[in-house]
Amino acid sequence: MRRLVVAVIAVVLALCLAGCGGSPAATPPAASTAAPVAAPVAAGAGGAPLPDLTDRSVNETTTFSPFPTGTDVPDVLKQKVTVDKQPTLIYFFDPGQKTSKEVRTIIDAIRNHNRGLVDLVAYDLSKYVTSNADGTTNIDAGLDANAAQKQVVQFARDPAINVAFTPFIVLTDGQGYIIYKHSGLVDAAFLEREVLRASR
Repeated sequence: MRRLVVAVIAVVLALCLAGCGGSPAATPPAASTAAPVAAPVAAGAGGAPLPDLTDRSVNETTTFSPFPTGTDVPDVLKQKVTVDKQPTLIYFFDPGQKTSKEVRTIIDAIRNHNRGLVDLVAYDLSKYVTSNADGTTNIDAGLDANAAQKQVVQFARDPAINVAFTPFIVLTDGQGYIIYKHSGLVDAAFLEREVLRASR
């Protein structure tokens, strides 16, 4: 009986070793002839991969560019953004637009919930700028009589700001950089995240 048990164990061990490649006659696997897969090319600054933007509106622009400092920038913004380095939300609006009113309600709610984190500077462009059907804007001829309003419109047209239509948001951080721009109706949760990011 013992011989039978020993014989069975020997056969099982032999099969296990053969199945695990333990046989001295085992040959190494052949080298793969498939071409190596190239690593994805990083397109972001400093070689970092670009973030996936598929869940964002085309009007939501996360950026990191210096705030303009030319003569078309209103003094109040020069002081807040470039001198005091105060995170600032700049809001261009038309009070006759339902969307402008909705966005202002969202902005006020976020500022109340995060009191003191970001300043607000709002500009009403409705009196001096009209939009054509093709999306271009016209400046009222009477604007020349009001230097302050003319400066605001010129600031809105600055390439770094580039207000296409209202409502329009520009958000700056504590380093004096533009970190976010948005046109149209804004998502409240997304804007609040950007406000928190600006105040870090």
